[in-house]
Amino acid sequence: MVAVESIVLAALGWVASPLMTKLLNEGFASVGVDAERKLEEMEKYIVPVMKAVTEEAEGSPHRSEVEGWLLRMKDAYEDAEDALDLLRYHRLRREAEAASSSTRRRIYQLRSSFQESRRMRWVVPVFEGGRDMLSPQKIKLKHRLNKLEKIANQVEKLRAQLGAQPDRTVAPDSRRTISLPPQKVFGRDEDRKEIIRLLKIEPAAGIPIIAIVGRPGVGKTTLAQYVCEQLRSELAGDGRHFDLIVWVHASRNLDTSEIMKKIIQQASTASEPQDPVNPDDVPGMIHAYLRNLDTMVVGDLDWPEELRLKMSTKLNSKMFLLVIDDVWCDGEDHKNNWDALFRCLSRCCCLLGSKILVTSQTDDAPRKIGAAGENIYRLEELREDGFLDLFIHYALPSRGMDSSVREDLEEKCRTIAKKLNKDATAAEIVGETIGMKAAELLRSRDYLRKYLRTIAEKDWSDSQTRALMWSYQHMPAHLQLCFSYCSLYPKGYKFKALELVQLWMAQGFIKPDDQNERMEDVGNDYLEKLVSRFYIHQSHDGYYTLHELLYSLATKVSSGVCLRMEGKKEKIPSTIRHLRIPADKLNENKEEICKLKKLRTLIVAKGESAPSEEENIATGVFNSLQKLRVLVLELNLENLAEFIGEMKHLRVLQVSGTSEFVLLESVSTLFQLEVLEVENASSPPKFLNNLVSLRYLRPPGIADIGKLTSLQGLEYFQVRKERGCELEQLQNLNELRGCLRIDNLENVESKESAIAANLKEKKHLDTLQLVWRDGADSVNSTMDAEILEGLQLPPNLTSLHLDGYRGGRLWPSWPENQTSNVEVLALRRCGMLEELPPMDQLYPSCRSLELSHLSRLKALHTLPPRLRKIAIFRAPFLTFVTKEDLQMRPADKRSIIKDTRKRMPKWFPHQHQESLVRNEREMRNFIAATNGSDSNEASSRKHDERVPAADADITAVRERWLEMHERKMELIYSRRNEAKLLLPSTLTMLWLEGCNITNHALSACLQTLTSLTRLSLVDIRTITRLPSVDAVAKLKALQTLRLRDCWALTSLGGIRSLPRLEDLILIGCPCLAGETASLPSSLRSIHSESCANVDAILTNADLPRLSRLMITRCRMRAALLKFGNLRSLRSLIIEHCPGLSSLADVQKLRSLKFLILHNCSNLQEVMNLPGSLKSLGIRGCPILEAQSVDVDPRSRVRMLGGIPVEDNFETCSVM
Repeated sequence: MVAVESIVLAALGWVASPLMTKLLNEGFASVGVDAERKLEEMEKYIVPVMKAVTEEAEGSPHRSEVEGWLLRMKDAYEDAEDALDLLRYHRLRREAEAASSSTRRRIYQLRSSFQESRRMRWVVPVFEGGRDMLSPQKIKLKHRLNKLEKIANQVEKLRAQLGAQPDRTVAPDSRRTISLPPQKVFGRDEDRKEIIRLLKIEPAAGIPIIAIVGRPGVGKTTLAQYVCEQLRSELAGDGRHFDLIVWVHASRNLDTSEIMKKIIQQASTASEPQDPVNPDDVPGMIHAYLRNLDTMVVGDLDWPEELRLKMSTKLNSKMFLLVIDDVWCDGEDHKNNWDALFRCLSRCCCLLGSKILVTSQTDDAPRKIGAAGENIYRLEELREDGFLDLFIHYALPSRGMDSSVREDLEEKCRTIAKKLNKDATAAEIVGETIGMKAAELLRSRDYLRKYLRTIAEKDWSDSQTRALMWSYQHMPAHLQLCFSYCSLYPKGYKFKALELVQLWMAQGFIKPDDQNERMEDVGNDYLEKLVSRFYIHQSHDGYYTLHELLYSLATKVSSGVCLRMEGKKEKIPSTIRHLRIPADKLNENKEEICKLKKLRTLIVAKGESAPSEEENIATGVFNSLQKLRVLVLELNLENLAEFIGEMKHLRVLQVSGTSEFVLLESVSTLFQLEVLEVENASSPPKFLNNLVSLRYLRPPGIADIGKLTSLQGLEYFQVRKERGCELEQLQNLNELRGCLRIDNLENVESKESAIAANLKEKKHLDTLQLVWRDGADSVNSTMDAEILEGLQLPPNLTSLHLDGYRGGRLWPSWPENQTSNVEVLALRRCGMLEELPPMDQLYPSCRSLELSHLSRLKALHTLPPRLRKIAIFRAPFLTFVTKEDLQMRPADKRSIIKDTRKRMPKWFPHQHQESLVRNEREMRNFIAATNGSDSNEASSRKHDERVPAADADITAVRERWLEMHERKMELIYSRRNEAKLLLPSTLTMLWLEGCNITNHALSACLQTLTSLTRLSLVDIRTITRLPSVDAVAKLKALQTLRLRDCWALTSLGGIRSLPRLEDLILIGCPCLAGETASLPSSLRSIHSESCANVDAILTNADLPRLSRLMITRCRMRAALLKFGNLRSLRSLIIEHCPGLSSLADVQKLRSLKFLILHNCSNLQEVMNLPGSLKSLGIRGCPILEAQSVDVDPRSRVRMLGGIPVEDNFETCSVM
């Protein structure tokens, strides 16, 4: 165990650093004292002596004196910092009062001035040549600075006692970025191979648990990550074993609900396609909403049964690997919770072969949770040569030294490595610390040898964390503070970069060397350095976490300063400055918290139960915590707002909760507030524009927001016809960055107002969304065009969205340099836009283009040359046709036009009636516009008179739709000029929805798309067949094909020649002729819904790689469903197919693991279930259930052919 003195000295060492001289420098400058010479001497001599004394104190009999001196200096440092901060607060307050024009504020200012004049009787001499009036705040600051300086100078006495000498040989810490080699894994290839072997063993039943066990720091987590990396590389290939890999962190504070939530969130993100969704596609919108809802609102699910059902939905029909890092099983409660989790997992409709991989520090925990002895892998120490390679990789520069010097230095590294107990984490961190210093000393080999020799003489043999402590002590003081602060959050907590930086800023940890540097940029630099030193880990999803050993280190070095209270009752030391506490523990710790007069951080987290007496908590606790800099409430406490006004040091205020949080006017006096984020906030009070330090605001809506010139994060700005809400408010907000949405631009009254917004000066914005809310298609607004012209774009814009623009043919003449960097362009609801501007000239860098609800768009001329994604939604006048179409013989044209009528089946579903009515209205408008009618409104009125009501007979509705469809097709094939869809060969995703394209035009546009991976055709009623084999064969990269509501489609053309097609989605294609369809053998997943003759496709199908098949609401020619070569099929779902009476040849499906039969009302028999089947779900099949499903008399479980039958399952609507 690390000696107590090492921890205390390490925890306090930061104060004996240049941070102290920076504070003294800023403080003396604030009170008008010229202390440059004195501070220069202190930085050159006193600070190095303080560092030497701190290092020498370890193991010295004078250690307690040094600790006492450091404690006194720390208290003095904080007192001086608070005094300086208070001085800054009063300066900001006076500036805000001076800027205010209201009567109430002037009266308040006069009252404040009167009170100030009463205090002005206190004067002190400052300069020898005269006198200066000092406020009480400055007097207090000056006294505290003198006290800090006096304590610092006491170091000379301690130096003499210890005989310490400052080290002049080692260069001071540098801000240079060191270029490190890529991260590698050493000596674990055989371990990885064995774990993967265990994971791929086919189990007899259930979900086996594989465990990696070993002491902390031996590399368990790294090995698990190494395994996942290999398995993920297989996901895209033919040899993949798992469909889904989920990683969660458990730790001793086991919360099975949180683990289930993480499983649901990761499974949702990993398994769902990210195609755009047409806002008019109601089923698609609902599905997309529900899909996103999984990740957004799963945190609100608390009941285990809700979580179980949701998790079952996400894991069904999948072979998954669940990795649980850092498993503990302490006591009966832990064991019961683990049992409950694994029961839930075992009842999921997942495929046999799913596995759970855990890491743990002991054999005991995996055994208790159900791991068999043969599945527990004890991870041994790295072999000596592997560990040495790991250490040298980080400790010595890879270049810049000759072989003889390197050999000498490697020998010293061997000596150091032997003292690290083969601890991989220690090797990385100590090696990185040495490596960064070695890079500085590389030019002076003697110094480098001396440095390594000094380290080699260190004694780290009694503790595996002693080496980490040494590395921490040699880290710059500002990084020590930032790192130790992370201990305030739970183990495994995932930080966002901005979240960390905001907290560090609030505590004053970030000290720019250049005052012109942006604080966030410096904070990000701090974060990058901590990552490069391995103190903080950046995961693949962009979040930041702490390794277990580093988390323990952070907890040790912050003890007495940071406290994270959890389940058990703890005493709160009076030295605590940063506290995290569950809400339900506030009352019982109320008295102790009230004594923490110097508390700087309070995070009230959600507890196991809601706190009682919320009003008393706010009164008794928050009223006494006036030095808070960070206040985070994960629930809403009543009456808190009335005490916030006294928190003059507050920088961060974050409130989340379901109830409304009332922001009182007192909040407007928090002049140092930098982050204000309140969920469910009431209407913002007046004078919030006084918060001149505010950098991040949520929600917006503050009048006169233009005064907040430090603002950097703003969700959106809403233009209103009210004073203080004009577009001109944005004029001076030039620090805004990231994304800005400007709403209600219809309220802008002139081009001059748009120019005054000064968007061209906002160089940090990369995404801009411009929205007009009440734009009607029939209104051609020249004002919109003038406003858009005036809104000159930010220079570094990469994403531009125009929504509701009504400028018609008028397009802004923005300078080319304002649009040349745009990579994402979206045009939505631009109802008067008939053609696009020259896209290749204006947007040469555009990679993604979205055209949505452009109701008058008729042509696409030139597109950006580097385009990779294009999505067109609801452009009913947009038509693509080729010369081949126009030159066809009249008989061929009539054949295409009449083909739909011939093939339209009688069973056309009744639920399509409303779609038919809506689509007929669009076709009438198209016909009227093509024939020269300028009034869509008049056409619509006539249409409304003639179109049958939604409850009319389906036959009449269908007949009228067919009539309009034939007239529309005649007009398309009678055009005078061709209009091709010319797409760049760089395209990887194409989505066409609600526009018009002929068979030849589709074939022509696909000819050059050799990089296309996703093709979606939705609501395209003008194509009757997909392109031929020759045309389709050029789509060599196509992996996903989606055909939805293509009612006239009769043939899949040459689809069989697609060599890499894996996913085929057919929805609402009732005319498709299944008997001629030949599918590619590369398919892995098919989803067929509301299509005809699916049985004809499957009977002769040769799909050896198909693993998932879902059939929904499909009509079959025969009541007997047979299967061709589907030898890899693992999941089969058939639902809402009343015409199905029998499943035959099921025994051919030798890989089938999962079968669901749902709402097949006439299904009578399922013959010869395969022996591979492990999960069978049947519901809503009354004949089958009555004739073939029996109930086991003992277990009362329903059985079919010896297989248990589940009726509590959820089917997926989209695969």
